[in-house]
This record gives sequence, structure tokens and C-alpha cells, in this order.
Amino acid sequence: MHYHYLTLEQRESLERLIRSSLAGRPEVTSALARLHSPDYGVCERCGVDIPYVRLSAAPLERLCRSCRV
Repeated sequence: MHYHYLTLEQRESLERLIRSSLAGRPEVTSALARLHSPDYGVCERCGVDIPYVRLSAAPLERLCRSCRV
């Protein structure tokens, strides 16, 4: 389980970012639901952790850089 990967402060920061800059996009609701689950920040394809820096730049990201290519 990867839930310990992101700190509460990082999750709160990402939530503010998602809500403020991405409001109105349909995938925002899904991202907010995932943010509060153990699977947020974990690649859906290979299961590797997506770095916080990457999530800060693209908070709706569901795949790691390797799987994205």
C-alpha cells in the first residue's frame, strides 16, 4: 500500500491545486476522489509511485512517466 507516500500537507496542497486551477473539468471529480484513496499517486498501469513533483505539475495524472510514453 502506498498511502504513506504523500504527506497530509502534500495531499492538501494538491487538493487546493486541483480545485482552484482545474475547476470545471470532468476528470476533476475523479481526481479528488482518488486523492483521498490509497491509490492516488500510484501508476494505474505498473503500480509505481508517481513523484510528488510530477503530481504538482499534473495533478490529474494517472500514469507514471514510463507508462505515459
